[in-house]
Amino acid sequence: MKLKKIITITTIALASTAILAACSSNKSSASNVTTVTVATSADSNPYEYTINGKLTGFEYDVLQAAAKNLPQYKFVYKSYDDSALLSALDGGRAQIAMNNFGKTKARESKYLFSYPTMQGINAIFSSDKENITTIAGLAGKKTEIPTGTNYGDILDNWNSEHPDKKVTITYSQRTLTDRLQAVSSGQIDFLFASKSAAENLVKEHAITGVKDTIPTDLNQYPEFKTYGYYVLDSSQTTLQKALNAQLKKLAENGELKKLSEKYFGDDQVPSLDQYK
Repeated sequence: MKLKKIITITTIALASTAILAACSSNKSSASNVTTVTVATSADSNPYEYTINGKLTGFEYDVLQAAAKNLPQYKFVYKSYDDSALLSALDGGRAQIAMNNFGKTKARESKYLFSYPTMQGINAIFSSDKENITTIAGLAGKKTEIPTGTNYGDILDNWNSEHPDKKVTITYSQRTLTDRLQAVSSGQIDFLFASKSAAENLVKEHAITGVKDTIPTDLNQYPEFKTYGYYVLDSSQTTLQKALNAQLKKLAENGELKKLSEKYFGDDQVPSLDQYK
């Protein structure tokens, strides 16, 4: 993806009643509101993307819903290239990064994570000729993964635990679109990727000759199951606690389910034991 000039996409205004109260009450004032900058690619449908210059998507809507009960914070969104999102946290330019992030050991040692907002529905994307439908069928095949992703951790662990069924992994910073085209052309055998996001790119870019299947043996290999999180700067423990409390409420009151069905067509909400 070409590096985009950093732009402010939108600023979420908190509920008007809260703003009026802040102006009229001695108990709260503008100085009591902390601005939180959220780094996003704004180009990852259905998680966060723009329509006519306006940010939308599942993770954006979830954060908006949480913000309604977080009047102490004002959320401002800025767009970065995919590879620069976590760097924005490192450089203090943002406090939250969102882009369907999964956990990795390296990330957990450096950042804070929210409760999960969704349980990922991942699929094997392979060519019509390969048509790989099982995790066991990945043995001996070639794939390409960006450095530092949860998919890389998953497949690295697979290779460590199954030395006789190794997957050949190439690490690169090519976009998901480019890698899907590499599957189509036969440069690589498969991708393990978010079903919704990759299917949208296949349609958007008219990529032919690619099939996708949710692995039929996924329950035999639960280590391939993934979750989506917001990533926070390691200093944001207070924000993490406040955000997690709201995410738990959204999971319990059914709002997460509604948004999941809106953007994914089904219920991808993690089980409630994930909100502890």
